[in-house]
Amino acid sequence: MLLMYTAMIEEAPNRTRFERIYHSYCKQMVFVAMGVLHNTQDAEDAVQNALMRIARNIQNVPEDDRIERAYVLTAAKNAALNLLPGKQLRDSMQDISDLPIPSTEDLFQKVLDSQNYDLLLRAMGQLDSPYKEVLMLIYVQEQSIQEAAKILCRKEETVKKQLQRGRRQLIELCRKEGMTFE
Repeated sequence: MLLMYTAMIEEAPNRTRFERIYHSYCKQMVFVAMGVLHNTQDAEDAVQNALMRIARNIQNVPEDDRIERAYVLTAAKNAALNLLPGKQLRDSMQDISDLPIPSTEDLFQKVLDSQNYDLLLRAMGQLDSPYKEVLMLIYVQEQSIQEAAKILCRKEETVKKQLQRGRRQLIELCRKEGMTFE
């Protein structure tokens, strides 16, 4: 597959750059696409589409490593969103009502073990995007703080703080809805 993409690129330095991008970010791109599509084959199709666009426009890809990574992962996310049939979702988080119960051993597990699961999901839906993303990655997709920071292109300390604030906001929203914590 890599050969097909590099054949589209005329200049040798750009081909080399694309190969580096491909090897550096391909797995991360699939992970991002999976977060949107929840289907391996569809996610791989989305990544192929994103890589095709990147190969065609390699000269427009920013050269700074952090910006390049964000650009490439955003391309994967957008390609995945383009594959969503008939939906107008423009964020990478799945509908929270379809989420599986996370397997953590803290306050959230106690809540999820109770009848308040739907209430918790509605409350999570009300959170601001940064907090919802962090909570979803850590508690639903069971990513570590380090992995979540990589995926979100944020510092680990930022993710820790967003996790702390998101949990606090979520607990407050749940309490307003009448959920009690033991």
